[in-house]
Amino acid sequence: MIDLDDRGKSGGSARAVFKIAAVVFILIGFGVWLSRSFIKKAEPEKSEAPAPFDHQPGTVRVERRVFTSWVDQVGSVRAMNEVCISSRIMAEVSEMHVGEGDLVSAGEGRDSAATILAVLDDSEILDRLARAESKRAAVEQEVELGRARLVAVRAQVESARASRDRVSSDYRRHEELYRNRAATRQQLEYARGQREMVEARLRALLSEIQATESQIGRSLAQKQQADTAVREARSMLEHTVIRAPFPGKIHRIAVDAGDMAIPGEPLICMEAPFRPELHVHVPESVRAGLMPGQELEVVIEPLGRSFHAKLREIQPRTDPSAGMALVSITLPPDGALANGMVGRVRIPQGEVQPMVIPRAALQEEQPPAVVVWHPERGRERRSITLGADRGDLVEVLSGLDEGEEVVMP
Repeated sequence: MIDLDDRGKSGGSARAVFKIAAVVFILIGFGVWLSRSFIKKAEPEKSEAPAPFDHQPGTVRVERRVFTSWVDQVGSVRAMNEVCISSRIMAEVSEMHVGEGDLVSAGEGRDSAATILAVLDDSEILDRLARAESKRAAVEQEVELGRARLVAVRAQVESARASRDRVSSDYRRHEELYRNRAATRQQLEYARGQREMVEARLRALLSEIQATESQIGRSLAQKQQADTAVREARSMLEHTVIRAPFPGKIHRIAVDAGDMAIPGEPLICMEAPFRPELHVHVPESVRAGLMPGQELEVVIEPLGRSFHAKLREIQPRTDPSAGMALVSITLPPDGALANGMVGRVRIPQGEVQPMVIPRAALQEEQPPAVVVWHPERGRERRSITLGADRGDLVEVLSGLDEGEEVVMP
């Protein structure tokens, strides 16, 4: 027999187990639902697809670009100004005050004088000056005497005119008296003679005035000539002392004391710094792209440096047979520049539009080669011919077509 109490206990246990299982199932289902909701909320929104590349990633496209076309012209630097000093008169060199390599000044200060380079013999010039001054003094005395004589004669003319007026009046009075038979013919002739004598005297005095004035005029002309001779002699005397025309260094001495200085022949050659220039001979076709004031780039090859320069002057057809023009380009002051250095100037000659690629795209330098990407054939190695460098780019003369894509290494 089964005990009823035991039955009741076993039935209660089964119901408890069922309840626990139901609760666990509900909890699991809730957890699954909750996790699915969280995952759905946390899932990022889908973005739009990126725009397709216009070329294969990792490649560059062969393209044409506009560049200025340049022509290089070679010239030489002039960094020192050499001047040869000559005498303005012919005279013997009596003294030389400088030697080669000496530094001289031009008397820039108020109280300073230019360096004396040489002194010429002035004895002949002093004699000439003395003669000219003596001649001028004599002529000046003649002019003074002539002017004094002119004053005296003019005074005599005034007196003669007064006498003429008086005797003319007397003659007219005697003429009237003679018509009225109050005067004799002898008295009338005497009055006429007095009048003619005074008039002759007046004419002589007037002629003397003209002669004196002419003599004074000639004397004044001689005085001007004498003044000119004195000035010339004094100027020549000044030229016997040769001074430095500018500060610099004595480069060469062509004469010694005792030699004859000849006008136009070098005595002393000096060297002085000035604003350096590059002198370039360019053909007419290149000259067309130049104008004064234009800024240019100059490379001084011995220094390995470039300078920003400005075109100062164009002298057309300095060599007509070759059709060349001399171009003077002013360089900035630089102590490293020296006469005769070779320089190269870049002259613009319009624009060009070559095909270019980055130099970094070259797989090999010698011979030049790149890898080209083709949508159908994929990658292929290709040899190319290069042109001028354009900064980070390089011109492609052959081996590639515009629009092709080159793979970057």
